[in-house]
Amino acid sequence: MSGALSSLTAVISQGLQRHHDRTADGGLSSLAGLKRASAELARRFDQVEKALVPPREKRLLALNKLKREPENLNSTEWRLVFAGLADDDQVSLPVLEDDRLFGRVHQKVVGLIERQTFTRRDWLALCFSYFGYDEQTPDNNSNWCQLREDIDHGFDAVKQRVGREKEWMRIVAHYRELFTDGAGSQLAEEIFEGKIKDISALQAIAQVPDNSWLWRRIFAVLLSRIFNLDDKTFLQRLPELVQLGQLNTRYFNDVLSACLTRYYHSRYREQSSALLKQSALEHWGSPQMRSRQNAWLQYVEEPVCAMVVAWFAKEDLEHFFTLLKGEAEVDQSRLFYWLRFANQMSYTRIVMGSDAWYDRSSDFVAFREKNKGRLSQLSGGSRHINAVVMQIGNYFFVEFSGTGNACYVYQADKLPFNPDQEVLGLNTELKQKGHIPAPMRHSPAPRRSDLVEGWLEKFDAELRSLGIVPQSSSSVASSAASLSARTNGSPQGAQLAELLTSVPYQVFDNRSKGGSYQVKLARDDARAKTALLRLGFKPVNNNPLLFWRK
Repeated sequence: MSGALSSLTAVISQGLQRHHDRTADGGLSSLAGLKRASAELARRFDQVEKALVPPREKRLLALNKLKREPENLNSTEWRLVFAGLADDDQVSLPVLEDDRLFGRVHQKVVGLIERQTFTRRDWLALCFSYFGYDEQTPDNNSNWCQLREDIDHGFDAVKQRVGREKEWMRIVAHYRELFTDGAGSQLAEEIFEGKIKDISALQAIAQVPDNSWLWRRIFAVLLSRIFNLDDKTFLQRLPELVQLGQLNTRYFNDVLSACLTRYYHSRYREQSSALLKQSALEHWGSPQMRSRQNAWLQYVEEPVCAMVVAWFAKEDLEHFFTLLKGEAEVDQSRLFYWLRFANQMSYTRIVMGSDAWYDRSSDFVAFREKNKGRLSQLSGGSRHINAVVMQIGNYFFVEFSGTGNACYVYQADKLPFNPDQEVLGLNTELKQKGHIPAPMRHSPAPRRSDLVEGWLEKFDAELRSLGIVPQSSSSVASSAASLSARTNGSPQGAQLAELLTSVPYQVFDNRSKGGSYQVKLARDDARAKTALLRLGFKPVNNNPLLFWRK
């Protein structure tokens, strides 16, 4: 009240001074100044009332007086009691769980309403107790249900007493269901449908704390609705679904977990979601960091975590063989080879040489920022050489960008270096001799980068002896074709990668030599054939699996 009275004093004084300056008479010849002062006071008083939850210490003092001498409570102390009905003083039960004490409070509220002396501040105080009651199922408490009725009746009493409808009244009236058995359902539905983006005004008006049961109910509805969306709608709405966590950051992890789990159960799970991957990386750290993976498993099941790890692995491989190619051209055969194992990789880490580590071009700056905490610096080698560390099963593999470097293999339980180190030595750590299995050399070269022959066939035999076999070829073809489309700037390649997910295929682009653009399917597949015909491809005579176009 002192703030409101100070505001009134200041406004009236300013009004009198202005009137005195305009007239020789010190009296008030008009009520206009008082009317303006009254309007300003009403506005500021409304702001003051948006208040201000009473301090817990004061609430507990008033509650103690309620227990000892309830007949001596003044109006301010009663209001403190109203706001403290859910308070637990660690000595006795909260008032909401004490039938005798709550009975007194209920009678007091009824009396104020009947005498038309129930104020908005009384109503706000009751709201704080109503929304602040810390129980999973508050509806099981009959006193809490009675409090809900008192608040509902009290709102009508305040409206009638004030006379003119204010903005806060319109907001509360719209969400009157907050004081019914279905509290939170309407609000949750409007949030999910995108009709509401921000409920901070309602939260302030109704005195809803961040840890309220109301938030639990709202997010229970929101999370269930995420899982009810079909794949296409879910993907379209994914950005706004992730944003739901910003309504109350206590629930951000739950929202992110739900979105990741729903994505895992969709048909898109082998397609990396940059939004989900980056959001989870920022909030939970890298799922590939061995010391942090358990943190991920607090929020999502292991298969969901493995899905994201595979996203990182594929992206790391693509970056390693394109952006970080060093002085040589991209070794497409190495990329093709390791992509066949990407979904089995439980860990990847890029080790950057000096050229890449200090490169100030926009691509490199963005790459380092995006992967902060997931990169190491390479020391002791040529500036242009980069390395990638990959774990598949019980083995670590170290592959290099520069030609002339073998692929080094280490047993996971005997790994002679810590791959999470910020700096890794080329010869002192990554290329250590005398370990079994022996380093694998990239010779002889294959005729084409997408053929498993030459050194790729030798690698396969070696990995098979370690109990590691590649994933299905359709997934590899899709990933490799998608990368090829991006690095070569081919819109046709991007379309093929998107449409031919049901069957492995090969692409032969002879247009630079005056020939045609050809796609060869690995097997007869009606859906793939239909997709190719829609893209303008024609079947080659006497070869039903080969299609061409200019």
